[in-house]
Amino acid sequence: MASPRVWFITGTSTGLGKTLVELVLAKGEIVVATARRTAPLNDLKAKYPASHLLVLKLDVSKPSEITAAFAQVKEAFGRLDVVVNNAGWGTFGEVESAVDADARAMFDTNFWGAVDVSRAALAFFRDVNAPGVGGRLVQISSCCGIVGLPGQAFYCASKFGMYPRTPVFPP
Repeated sequence: MASPRVWFITGTSTGLGKTLVELVLAKGEIVVATARRTAPLNDLKAKYPASHLLVLKLDVSKPSEITAAFAQVKEAFGRLDVVVNNAGWGTFGEVESAVDADARAMFDTNFWGAVDVSRAALAFFRDVNAPGVGGRLVQISSCCGIVGLPGQAFYCASKFGMYPRTPVFPP
């Protein structure tokens, strides 16, 4: 039987991220669950051993925290098979009334955070994993990256940046 894969998932304190962690753990895989707030993951920490669940505090808008998190993965598991960019949040309102600091902070998470995690993942896949093993990089975005919605210009723009440039839906 193949050994369980090691997953690194961002934005796991609630919603899709936490549900994905629960699913992957239930399948017998190993998860590095990252979040700005880790307390919501205490129930899973109590249920799963450290050999299958590593919870790390990570704000993806801080490159130094990304570097530290990937170093902890290397130390704990020596390899990484799947990275899921899931962290994100939204600020809503008209463009003219949006607070610049909020819009920029959202881009720092939704776009630049995902870019920086992707770069760290690719380097890990290339430099730490055994030659030829590589890894999988999964981007979680939003349909708002394809279709703009009123009052969500900055959120839609941050999600558009993560979409591939090939059609996702048939014409």
